Formats: sequence, C-alpha cells, structure tokens
Amino acid sequence: MAERIFKGVAGLDLAVTLPFALPFIADLLIVGIYLLDGLAGFGTPALYFEAGPFGMMFVHIMGVLGVVWALARLRAPSAELARMDAVARLVVAALIVYAIVLGATPVLWLFVLTEIGGSALQFHALRKLPQ
Repeated sequence: MAERIFKGVAGLDLAVTLPFALPFIADLLIVGIYLLDGLAGFGTPALYFEAGPFGMMFVHIMGVLGVVWALARLRAPSAELARMDAVARLVVAALIVYAIVLGATPVLWLFVLTEIGGSALQFHALRKLPQ
C-alpha cells in the first residue's frame, strides 16, 4: 500500500513538473497561472514574473530536476526516498508561501496545498510501515 502511495505522489509530480521542463509549454503554463489569477480577481501584476530568458532557464532546470526526481521515485519507490520527498515538499511549500508574501500570485496557494498534501500522504504511509 505504501509503495502505491509513493508511486502515486511521484506520478502526480511528473505530470506537474514535466510542463515546466519544456520551453514553450512552460510559457503557456505560466500564462495560464496568471489567467487564473485574473479570473480569481487577484490582479497580481505579471511584472512580478517578468523573468526573461535567464529566469526561464531556471524554470526549465527546476522542471527537469522535478522530472528526474519523480522518475527515480517511480522506478525505485522506497521509504527513504519518500521520507526525503516529504520533507522537501514542506520546504518547497514554505518557499512558495514566501514568494506569495513577497507579492507572487495567490494562485500559488494551489501548489502549496499539493505540496503539503503530498507530504502528508507520504508521512502517513511511512507511519504504517514496519520499523
């Protein structure tokens, strides 16, 4: 059961991070996030994400690293990798909250929820494993 949870979380990570690894799709995804921002009535100025080629390079690097990490966990799901991922998710959630506090779109709360949710699922599955 725990392995299924670990793989499920990794599969969702793959689906979410793959678009960020692909240049033209990442651009569309970011436009989509700001479209949701506008539809939700937040009106966050997109200038907070005027990254240009240099900033987008980091978006793509993040996407590639996310894809590789997800594939590693799909291929070899283990308690050790799940524990590291669960802790890393809490750090990522804190970094996203920090960005929101600095003025990033509140739409990113959706990402915070998925990070905390993935962490909670994995910590719950880890508790059920024999020590």
